[in-house]
Amino acid sequence: MTTYINYPALLIWQGDDELSFASDPASLKALRENVITEDDRLVDSQGVCWLSQDGGQHWQPSGQIMPLVQLVSHIQAHYAQQGQCCVGKIQFKDRAAAINSVATAPEN
Repeated sequence: MTTYINYPALLIWQGDDELSFASDPASLKALRENVITEDDRLVDSQGVCWLSQDGGQHWQPSGQIMPLVQLVSHIQAHYAQQGQCCVGKIQFKDRAAAINSVATAPEN
């Protein structure tokens, strides 16, 4: 299991369809301005799931890999929350493309 986060990454907020994009360590650090809990998950471009420690000060691999189909489901829910149409048709060839789409998606 990897011991470093492969960027880009997505922060999946527990109980919310909103996702937050982290392109690098500095942008992940900036997300700590929000309240990051131990129930929130970070998923990197290799699908490695990371657990928050100390409100996002440190991240530890959970030992789980998020399947691409599950990641796409999170992204579809995120887009639906933003009012995007036809989200069921959204597909990606790999996790990095899926994660990067959140950074480039138009906001409604």
